[in-house]
Amino acid sequence: MDFSEASLPKPLAHLYRYWQAKRGDRLMPSRTDINPSEMQAFLPHTMLIDVVFDAQRGTRFRLRLVGTHVVDGYGVEVTGKYLDELDLGEQRDKLIEACLHSVKRKKPAYRSGELRHHITNENIHYERLGLPLSSDGETVNILLIGSLLQRVPG
Repeated sequence: MDFSEASLPKPLAHLYRYWQAKRGDRLMPSRTDINPSEMQAFLPHTMLIDVVFDAQRGTRFRLRLVGTHVVDGYGVEVTGKYLDELDLGEQRDKLIEACLHSVKRKKPAYRSGELRHHITNENIHYERLGLPLSSDGETVNILLIGSLLQRVPG
């Protein structure tokens, strides 16, 4: 889950630099620091995920905003759903783990892999960068996600 900026694909590196600039000397920026109009080139690949603390079910992740590239890649609208409700095959637990990594460590988390498309049964290669946001400067309550999806010929 750790990464170097140089190893990121260009769009994810761009998002990472944007997050770093908004963070400044703080641990992480807040949601109010993030301005979609400043991210037009990458907005279709972006998600905002609410971190929901549930006493019975533990920490869950609700997709608040999902860019068109992600919706197209998944095949259906997923805004408002929880990550643990999505059919992502064996990658679902790994993606939840990456979200938990950012929440617990208050640091970005990178993950890549392949998942099976739930409708077309195609393999999709993904690269995902999760960036923590905090309204109080300490507790991660939103994740800013950059996601690149590409169908694998086969």
